[in-house]
Amino acid sequence: MNKKTGPILALIVFIIILIGGYFLGKYIAHEYNKKYNTSMNIFEILKIETQDVPINYVLKDGPKSIKELCGKDTGICDKEVGRIILNNVESKLYIYINFDNPTDEAINYFKLNNIKIGSFIYLDEFAIIGNYLIVTEPNSLNNNYIIHIYDNHGKETTNYMATNIVNNYEVKDNNLYFYYCDPTDTQEIDGNTLPKVSFYKVSSDNINEKNEESFEYKACS
Repeated sequence: MNKKTGPILALIVFIIILIGGYFLGKYIAHEYNKKYNTSMNIFEILKIETQDVPINYVLKDGPKSIKELCGKDTGICDKEVGRIILNNVESKLYIYINFDNPTDEAINYFKLNNIKIGSFIYLDEFAIIGNYLIVTEPNSLNNNYIIHIYDNHGKETTNYMATNIVNNYEVKDNNLYFYYCDPTDTQEIDGNTLPKVSFYKVSSDNINEKNEESFEYKACS
């Protein structure tokens, strides 16, 4: 090989690597900024990724509303909001919510890692009971809402219809408590037709069974 050829080839290879690295860095930065809605260069991203940032377990202190998880209640929330642990398995919790959904389309969803779950018109709160994830789905027609319960694989184990009377559901000592107003079960009291309002308990040890703790016939609101 000619003595001059070696340095030239080395320079060419160096330039190719440099150009390739430049475009790779641009691509990585573009994808990162698109995912996290930021505008950083590759060096800023690498600095963040190498920092010892504590993991945010978002539901460890109790239920969180969509607004608390997303940090806003207008526009679009499209991001990873933190991590949760279900059945000793850690998962990234990702949420897509269009707060301005005037046509009531079922476009909202969440993900556990890469598992997309649901198409919802509305989502309200997230919580953990035992080894399960609770997600509540309200509606715009009345005070009723659905309590969805998922395992760590993103499979819906069960769900319950509930009614917001005193307040929403409560998770206490790994038990779920909620009210439900049943319009199909009524009694005539003092000239008024009143529905049955039941107070239910669900244990995390048997998530598929609800137990009626008490009931009375009264107005639902």
